[in-house]
Amino acid sequence: MMNESFYRRVGPTAFDPTRATESPWDQSLQHGGPPSALLLGEIEKAVAGQGRITAAQIDFLGAIPRETGEVAVRTLRPGRRVRLDAATLTIGGRVVAEARCWTMTTSAGADRRVEHRSSPLPPIPAAMPDPPFPGFPDAWHYPDAIEWRFVHGDGGQPGPAAVWTRVRVPVVEGEAATPLQRLAVVADSANGISSELALDRFLFVPTALQLSLHRHPAGEWILLDARTSLSGDGIGATVTGLHDVSGTLGTATQPLLVEPR
Repeated sequence: MMNESFYRRVGPTAFDPTRATESPWDQSLQHGGPPSALLLGEIEKAVAGQGRITAAQIDFLGAIPRETGEVAVRTLRPGRRVRLDAATLTIGGRVVAEARCWTMTTSAGADRRVEHRSSPLPPIPAAMPDPPFPGFPDAWHYPDAIEWRFVHGDGGQPGPAAVWTRVRVPVVEGEAATPLQRLAVVADSANGISSELALDRFLFVPTALQLSLHRHPAGEWILLDARTSLSGDGIGATVTGLHDVSGTLGTATQPLLVEPR
């Protein structure tokens, strides 16, 4: 049964993760997408009305248990036009993830929109009847909270992939997810959908998720156009084009530790 949110707020700064946050490798741990979205949402509240978040880095400081966590937000660099804020997620007395976000003010005078893309955006395919991630546990609840419509690649075979996504549930119960939160929920999956080695034989460990955005998504659908490169000596990187139905949003990058299981 699909959960109704990724988290439930149980205190002013405390959150309980639901099964929708769970990792495919261990149900006692969290996938990186939901914690990223949780932290970015709390930073968005802190900077509301002061501009738009244009760059974010979420560092994963270890495995993230699927247990109650505390979020703390602080300003690292105040400013009228540009500011830097951070948020940490602490579970069991340990900081397990930290997000840092640059916020920039917008300007009504800079009204020329320029975007570059080598080919037209692919249309959103019809609904997919089969599970989007063959070979993964049937009881993995994270993908159930998201609608996946693959343009190419299928989430189970090595190689680049492009997929339209739509987050079905709020990040926090009773709170509308922001466009940036919905983007973060799915962006951390880019290395998995575009893996170049068999997922049942190799581990791909992203140490961070980096977002660079000139605008935030409009509408519910977000396209991930992901490619993973490997060095041949245990290091990889995933670079993902981020789009909505109107055009380009920016890019996501993930440094990867790659090793046999």
